[in-house]
Amino acid sequence: MSHVSSRVAALLVLHGTALGLGVATFPGSTAQAQVLADGMGTTVDAMKDIVVARLAECETHGKADPDAVIVRDANGELSMGRLQFQARTVIAYTKEIEARTIDSSEARRIALDGDRSAKLAKKIIFDKDGVGHWHYCARKLGLYQEVNAIRQMR
Repeated sequence: MSHVSSRVAALLVLHGTALGLGVATFPGSTAQAQVLADGMGTTVDAMKDIVVARLAECETHGKADPDAVIVRDANGELSMGRLQFQARTVIAYTKEIEARTIDSSEARRIALDGDRSAKLAKKIIFDKDGVGHWHYCARKLGLYQEVNAIRQMR
């Protein structure tokens, strides 16, 4: 486990979430977790980035070039990039979050750009609707609890 991941694990153990690491958990306050995070030099924003990176790794099954992953989903739509966005999802959230309209070509460019798609996913996950768009991986990785714990640290 990386140094940053162990910091997040320690924070989330304090919150009662164990990241599937097989460690004992105990309840703690958000204030205690924030103090622990501050003491470790870990920011809430860094923890959010780690969640998005773990989600992307799961979504692309560790492919060598995750930005190039394009698959046809069960609903017949193309899902693309490391976070497996569909163009209509990118269009809808760009309009909601940034108050601007984009076309499907721009939506595909965003979905296939690792940095831009990660930024969008972070806003969706932590400022809007949580990890429900990525239900399988979110459940597999225990992200529902993790995201809720991180949201409480704001």
